[in-house]
Amino acid sequence: MFKILFLLSFSGCVTNKRMIKKAKREFGTTDCIAKLERKLHENKCHDIDVVQRQQEVLIRCKKSDDQRKNFWDSWWFRITSIGLKIHPEQLLQIKEHTICTDVRFRIEAYPE
Repeated sequence: MFKILFLLSFSGCVTNKRMIKKAKREFGTTDCIAKLERKLHENKCHDIDVVQRQQEVLIRCKKSDDQRKNFWDSWWFRITSIGLKIHPEQLLQIKEHTICTDVRFRIEAYPE
């Protein structure tokens, strides 16, 4: 039983990493905000939930769960300034979830 649970959780982790890598390839390193906006629009996300904090903005497509179909309309996206100081303990996690960096912003993606 433990092996099955481990494999299921591990496969989900691998799938998430693949999705992040794919998104990173699609974005490149310029105009992160415009590209995210375009991706959300292409995936019929016309309304978004926004959580604004002091040094970050979190956004997610505003849809009911039964309408969510893919990465772009299901995941949360964290937008921060590229100049934001990151605590050393958070560097690896942020690096693993970053899908775009340009001269002004960093965008990270986190599963629902």
